[in-house]
Amino acid sequence: MTEVEIRGGLPKGKFEKIFQQLQTEGKLIDHYRRLSVDLSPGFDPDKRTWKNSSGTDIRLKKSDDKEKLSIKTGNFHDKERKEIEVKLQTGQFLSALDILETLGYTTGMVYCWESWEFGYLGVEIKLSRYTDDYFTFEIEGRENPDVDTVAKKFGLNPYSQKSYWEAIDWENQNIHRLYTKDLVKRLLKSEFKKR
Repeated sequence: MTEVEIRGGLPKGKFEKIFQQLQTEGKLIDHYRRLSVDLSPGFDPDKRTWKNSSGTDIRLKKSDDKEKLSIKTGNFHDKERKEIEVKLQTGQFLSALDILETLGYTTGMVYCWESWEFGYLGVEIKLSRYTDDYFTFEIEGRENPDVDTVAKKFGLNPYSQKSYWEAIDWENQNIHRLYTKDLVKRLLKSEFKKR
């Protein structure tokens, strides 16, 4: 499947305004807390960044009780990227992590955030909160691949290639954590056992 998607940052006030508007004009599709382990090739743990990006993103994701392995190909900033997803049975997260480590994927970052996904004019709009003052949006084409027009309707400016790379670097330095299996085990016990 090829994804048509744009993303960008959101100030808190704009996040709240768009959230309210989508609650009225859109349809809430999903709400979840996500734990994502990014073990994409080319990661430099000392600099906490992908300086030698391979063009392949490998992520293991847990959204509440839903688990999946996701691989995307193409440049991280491309609007269209091929995505392959394999849904896992609940409880297979650590086993899938063992497989990835056995294949040599042992370094990367761990991300945690909360998201709300809305259906709106044939697209999916995802609003995400990483911290009390850091928010992002994604607009993914479903029936409507014209994600830019929907973004303009809300006054949203997607990342350029440069600003997206800067955002990734800033998040890796200030929000996300370096991957260790012990960290993932602790997060699974604390964050995802509350529900």
